[in-house]
Amino acid sequence: MTARNLAQEMSSLTCELARACNEKEKKFAAQFNLTPAEFRCLRLFSNNDALPIKFLTKSLGITPGRTTHILTSLEEKRLVKRKADQKDKRNMIVELTAKSKPFIKNLNENHIKIHEEILQHIKKNDREIIIKAIQEVIDALSMWTDKKK
Repeated sequence: MTARNLAQEMSSLTCELARACNEKEKKFAAQFNLTPAEFRCLRLFSNNDALPIKFLTKSLGITPGRTTHILTSLEEKRLVKRKADQKDKRNMIVELTAKSKPFIKNLNENHIKIHEEILQHIKKNDREIIIKAIQEVIDALSMWTDKKK
């Protein structure tokens, strides 16, 4: 295959992968009465009980207004609460509620289980190779994105 043909195939595959991942995320989030955006937001709290709103906005790659909408919905579900940063009152911090900690643990465990099921459809000898290849694609995309900034 020529470099151009490989690039064309990668273009098609990455678009299809993004669509498949979005569909998986949508179905998974719905099982927990979440939107995909709420799910992505809560995943950022996997190792943190509190995060600045600015960090959430940047990590999710969305506008501050969209972040506010997501956080309002998560507050209505009593999963997060907003409070002023004690070090700098101009900044807001989002904290997990007591209710959300076991919920997020369950969410993460079930997310891992889904991927265990997905891996069952891939030959054992290919699994580590595919994981490594996905990481290389992510790294290459990050390098390309960083260059374009």
